[in-house]
Amino acid sequence: EAVVSAMRQHEASAGVQEAVCAAMANMAYKNNKNRIAVAKAGGIEAVVKAMRRHKNAVGVQEKACGALRNLACNNNSIQTEIAEAGGIEAVVSAMRQHEASAGVQEAVCAAMANMAYKNNKNRIAVAKAGGIEAV
Repeated sequence: EAVVSAMRQHEASAGVQEAVCAAMANMAYKNNKNRIAVAKAGGIEAVVKAMRRHKNAVGVQEKACGALRNLACNNNSIQTEIAEAGGIEAVVSAMRQHEASAGVQEAVCAAMANMAYKNNKNRIAVAKAGGIEAV
């Protein structure tokens, strides 16, 4: 809850958004209990909002994709929540916006892979959002 609160209090700061997305990625790494807690606290929506607000900030895009990647890992309900929050479109947009950034490209591919893993609805959503062409 504290990390999501920090994102909400400092929406205009790309630096805060980047740091909090990195923290979320770390918290969600190999920890399903933390994934669920972040999702319940509104973390998914906060990450997607940061991606939309800071489209030109490479660091925000890369760390946000990392957060979504780890949140989506082996959790079908969170994969669905990410899709419903606009996360698929946000990562595809990041890939297109930051073609020259290898870090963003790698983070987007990993995020899309985890969002679509064993989730046919999200696989279709990735295709409809242009994720296949973007890769």
